[in-house]
Amino acid sequence: MKVKLSLSARQLPNVAGLGKGKSDPFAVVTKLAEGASRPEVLGKTEVIKNTLKPDWTKVFVFDYQLGHPVHIAISIYDEVRKGSNKLMGSAKFELGAILGAKGNIKAKKMKGGGTVFAHIEKYEGVGTLRLAMQG
Repeated sequence: MKVKLSLSARQLPNVAGLGKGKSDPFAVVTKLAEGASRPEVLGKTEVIKNTLKPDWTKVFVFDYQLGHPVHIAISIYDEVRKGSNKLMGSAKFELGAILGAKGNIKAKKMKGGGTVFAHIEKYEGVGTLRLAMQG
């Protein structure tokens, strides 16, 4: 079955530095499937400027088989225009644990501070939209 993962975070540490406002967080999502030869990077969210409590709109859609352990690693970074992005924190979730949680949402405290929330839903296939124009 296909599932979609959405993310948010709260109380992230501000790693922007003195006089630079708040961090500009984005998340990188990696799928760690049992038996897979290597991790699969599913992608990254959009950057949300000047916040320590982002609600990212990007969702990640991927295949999941019930009964097969799959872990999702989420790393949150502060976007730095000049130089390397700074790691704000990371967490690892087991997909089955998220699906078994109330509301299919699970929170994890990250090393270094902050909490990341992962929400899983069954992905419903995309339908067809037909438009007709008359003049």
